[in-house]
Amino acid sequence: MNFDQSSQNEVENLHSIDLTNENFVQEVIEKSKSTPVIVDFWAPWCEPCKQIGPILDKLVASSNGRVALTKMNIDDYPEISQQLQIQSIPAILGFHNGQPVDGFVGVQPESSIKTFVEKLAALNGPSDNDIAIEQGKALFSDKNYNEALEVFGKIAQSEPDNVTALSMLANCYLKINEVDLAKEILSNIESPEKEKNQDFMSAKSGIEIFEKAQDNEVDAADITDLEKKLGENPDNHEIRFSIAMSLMGKGDYENAISHFLFIIEKDRMWNDEAPRKNLLEIFNALGPADELAIEGRKKLSSILFS
Repeated sequence: MNFDQSSQNEVENLHSIDLTNENFVQEVIEKSKSTPVIVDFWAPWCEPCKQIGPILDKLVASSNGRVALTKMNIDDYPEISQQLQIQSIPAILGFHNGQPVDGFVGVQPESSIKTFVEKLAALNGPSDNDIAIEQGKALFSDKNYNEALEVFGKIAQSEPDNVTALSMLANCYLKINEVDLAKEILSNIESPEKEKNQDFMSAKSGIEIFEKAQDNEVDAADITDLEKKLGENPDNHEIRFSIAMSLMGKGDYENAISHFLFIIEKDRMWNDEAPRKNLLEIFNALGPADELAIEGRKKLSSILFS
C-alpha cells in the first residue's frame, strides 16, 4: 500500500512530538525527569534522516511508553541545535533528568539504535516484561515448565523480537520433550545479537545435546550392561564415554559431568578431546549461573591447569 507524504507524516507522528523553541523545555527537559526523551534533530533535505526516522518510530513505539520520542526540524528552529552544538544531522540525543545522557550522529544499524533505545528505557526501571521474564525464569528453575511457557508466551506476543523470551520458550519446550517446537522457535529468531544471548545459546546447546543423544541412543538394558562392564574395568574410557553420552541425552547432567571429568583427568586428549567438548556443551545448556555448571567448570579447570 502506498502512502503520500502527509499520510506518512501522520503515521510517524503517532509516537512523536514536533518540537519548537517554545515547547522544548516542557517536552524534553521537564518530561525527561519522569520518562527518558529522545530528540531527533533532522531537516527535510537530509536523506539519512529519512532512514533513521522510521526506525526510531518503530523502536520507541515498541518500548510501550518507557521512552518518549520528539523531533526538531533544525531549518525551522536552529537556535537549540546550535546551543547543543549539533554540527551534522541526523543527530539523536537521549535526555534523562533534564540532561543529555547519550546519543549518536549519522546512520547506524538498527541493532545499534535498538541498543540505544533500550539503554534509555532501562533508566526508567525494569519494564513489566522484564519483571515477567524473571518470574518465568524462577518458574523454569523450579521445573514448573508449563507455567513458565505461559509467561514467556505472553511476553513473546507483546514483544515478538524479544530474544530472551523466545529462547526461554524453546528451553521450556525442550524440557517437556517438544524438541521440534524448540527448534522451530530458535530457527525463527532473526536478531543478529542472538549468539550473545545466554538463553539462546542454552537452548541451542540443549538441542545439539538431544540430537547427539539420538545418534548415540542406548536402551536401559544396554546401560545396565555397560555399567556392569565399567565396574569390572573402570579405566575403559569407551564404555564410560558411552554411558556419559546416554546420561547427557537423558538430562542427567550431574552424572554425565562426573564421567566426562573422570576421563579427562585420566587422558585429557582421549578421542580428540570428545569428553571436554561435550562437557562444554552441557555447561552452555545449563548457563553460567547454574551451580552444577559452576562446580563443573571449577573441577575442569583444576584438572586442566593443575
